[in-house]
Amino acid sequence: MTTTDQPRTRRNPHSAADDSAQSATAPEASGPTSRPTTPIVQGLVLLNKDPRYDRRTGNAGLPVDVCFLDGTKTTATLELDPGRVLLLSIQLERAIALREAAHKTASE
Repeated sequence: MTTTDQPRTRRNPHSAADDSAQSATAPEASGPTSRPTTPIVQGLVLLNKDPRYDRRTGNAGLPVDVCFLDGTKTTATLELDPGRVLLLSIQLERAIALREAAHKTASE
């Protein structure tokens, strides 16, 4: 993911004369901030595509949509190392077993 760079503002060096000229009131914001803002991620949505597997590294790549709070989204790949792939497999097996147990108790 990339973010758009905003133009940076240039500040003059601070001097002692500046201190005497300042008033006791808070300074007013003038113009855009010098730091780019980063969009806040709301969540990830797994896409209906097969994961990509890299035999050389053992990593798996899951295609996802990254959803931001402002309503925009972008497509990215969630990279998982071999240990994370195994952990995710165990977690999904548990979730499936819990779901099946819940369906059995609900039907009784």
